Parts: sequence; structure tokens; C-alpha cells
Amino acid sequence: MRSVFAVAALAAGALAVPYAEKRGLEAYVEDVVYETQLVTVTAYHNGNGPAPAATSSAAAPPAPHYGHKNPPPPPPAPAATSAAPAPPPSYPAPPSYQPPAAPASSAPASSGNQGSGETPTDYKSKVVHFHNLVRDNHGCSAVEWDEDLYNCAKEIASSCVYAHNVDVQGGGYGQNIAAGVDEDHIGSVLIDMFYNNEMPHYTWYGGEPDMGSFDVWGHGTQMVWKSTTHVACATQHCPNGLANTGAGVSAWFTVCNYKGPGNFAGQFAENVLPPKGPPSISGY
Repeated sequence: MRSVFAVAALAAGALAVPYAEKRGLEAYVEDVVYETQLVTVTAYHNGNGPAPAATSSAAAPPAPHYGHKNPPPPPPAPAATSAAPAPPPSYPAPPSYQPPAAPASSAPASSGNQGSGETPTDYKSKVVHFHNLVRDNHGCSAVEWDEDLYNCAKEIASSCVYAHNVDVQGGGYGQNIAAGVDEDHIGSVLIDMFYNNEMPHYTWYGGEPDMGSFDVWGHGTQMVWKSTTHVACATQHCPNGLANTGAGVSAWFTVCNYKGPGNFAGQFAENVLPPKGPPSISGY
């Protein structure tokens, strides 16, 4: 089966702030490189979750909001210091994206009504459908399509620069991005890359996670973040190439924006609920 290079990255931002440090992760699977990129942002404490302890009469420090700046504590550094690729991480490396030969026939693990009915064929409906399949599996309410989020995602994707941008049209949204997969396979981006590949690594239900491993599950937790209410994605083909991607990555850029951004430190226990069953659906 022909392998297709694919890359993905994630972000969530409640405030428009400038970019800063970036950290990358590469896991090598046979002859295909799967990349994830992490950037984080600092969002000021909004009263939800535990407030930081005051140390003086000065204003309280901002609460970390993972997705753009102020990166989480890194995992132990590898011994190698050369520019050679880092050794594979200790967790299982996610497989590269390969379009399935035919639509999957298995039913979703959840018994809720979001999994009923036929899979839609148009892009917009697929985005909502696949998000709600996995959200239902985690006991979350369904999200709805938001046209403003779509126009924003389309503007970012049309830039053909593979990077997060949560400043467009005022910001205030969460964001997942991916590259290398065409619009006909948006279900595979959402289900196979963001959810099936990542949520098995998330094991901190009922508590707060180790943010040092945020790279490998952050897309998935944004998808199933309980307080998220709206979503929209846009997939753009870039005939002149997609900047910031490696050789061999197909020039397709997907941007998904979320109203009610997820991945706030101190709020995972209440917003990332345990699944009813293991992932059992595939995108197509």
C-alpha cells in the first residue's frame, strides 16, 4: 500500500500573543517520518480551575494554557547532542497515515446516538460527524459547525505556510493543524491521526496529565474537550508547495479551529472524560 507522508501539530489560544519557543518531536516509522510540532501559549487565569498562589501584593502570574507559548516541561533529554534525528521516544511511535482501502464497517465504541446513521459525504458534515463520534465516546455534548471559525481556518490554510496562527480575525480559538492529507480524507486526519493515534497515550482521567508528553495526545484532548462547543476545518491544496514541511510531504494543509479552546492546565480532570470504550472507528 502506498504510504503518504503526513504531519500534524496543535495549538489552543484564548488570547492573541506573539510566538516564542517551539519544540518538535519526530518518531521514525520504517521509511516514513511522522512529525508533530508543539508550540504553547500563556493565557491569563480566568477564574476557572485553581488560581495560582499569591506570593506578594503583585498581580498573580498567568495560568499556563498549552497550545502556543510557555512550553510544558520537556521529557528527559536524549544523550546524543548531534544534529542527527533523535532516538524514538519511549511510547509507541504513531504509524504514518495510509488511506484505507475501503470505508470501515466497524461501529464506534460508544453506544450513543452520534454514531448512528450513514457517514456524510460532504466536507463540512464529515468534520462535525467525526468530531461528534469521538466526543460521544467520551460523554461530551456534540459540537456544531461555526462559519466564522471556517472563514478563519480557510484564511490560515490558504497561506500555505505550515504553522499555527491564532491571531487571525481576533483569535480566541483552539487550533489543530495537519499536513499531507487531501480534503477527501479529512476523516482520516481527525480519527486516525488526531484521535486513534493519540488518545491511547492519555491515561490521566480524573486528574491532571504530565505535560511533558503533551506532544503525543494534545490533538486528541482538544477534540474531546468537554467545554468546546463549535468547530470548523479547512483543507487547502498548495500547488507551489507547503512551507515548513519536509521533502515528500504532500502539499495539503488542514486547519481546524475550536470555539471554547481546550488544553488549559488545571482543567483536564473536568474536561477530558474517560472513554466508554477503546477507539474502534477509522476515518475514511
